[in-house]
Amino acid sequence: MQDELTAKMHSEFTIDAETEKRHRAGCVWLQLKADATKEEVEECAKSYEIDYETAMKWKDYWLDLK
Repeated sequence: MQDELTAKMHSEFTIDAETEKRHRAGCVWLQLKADATKEEVEECAKSYEIDYETAMKWKDYWLDLK
């Protein structure tokens, strides 16, 4: 019973791969301004282990929230 409960609790904290990428892109855009250069975006994205295209895909989403 205890193992089942632990597995159930941990499963509630998992997210899919696309959500993980979106959150990492959010970290990028919370650090950068909208007018950041391509090089700045690439460098910051690399530090969060995503590529430039992923960061740009979510740019408007995160800047609207910011």
